[in-house]
Amino acid sequence: MSLKPIQISALLGSGILSGGSFCISAFCIPSLLTPYSHKDTNKDQAVLPAKTLQTQWQHLYDTGKRFFPSLAALTSSAYLYLAYNSPNGRPLYLTSAFCSIAIVPYTLLVMMGNIKKIQTEIKEEDTQDVPRLRGDIAKWANLNYGRTALEVAALLVGAWAMVDSA
Repeated sequence: MSLKPIQISALLGSGILSGGSFCISAFCIPSLLTPYSHKDTNKDQAVLPAKTLQTQWQHLYDTGKRFFPSLAALTSSAYLYLAYNSPNGRPLYLTSAFCSIAIVPYTLLVMMGNIKKIQTEIKEEDTQDVPRLRGDIAKWANLNYGRTALEVAALLVGAWAMVDSA
């Protein structure tokens, strides 16, 4: 049996994971944090109130929480299958499998404190929450680049293993 379909699936999974994670940090979060309306003459007024910003971030986070860990598990499983069936590429495939699933413990160990801060209760009328929340969300985006790096590593090492074992 050819391993090509499994190899393609593993690389595709890593590509989707790394690209999706990068997109969230590089494009989605900056869009949420765009501080000022382009039409306002008052440049000191934030576009999104804290509660709205928190709700939108939470929706983005919950959507990713449902999608990324399961795809990481499938991708990691594909790399493990390749490691089992490719003795020459075993160490590289195992590294890819580890990097792929490592987004879960990374989230729990590195990011969870920041996530809990973002999720703290915000009163609708409290304007002092806006700068804190914006800072916490910006920090979350930077921490999310760590997950992106893990997935890029899985992709590159997996590609190296496939080229090396061909």
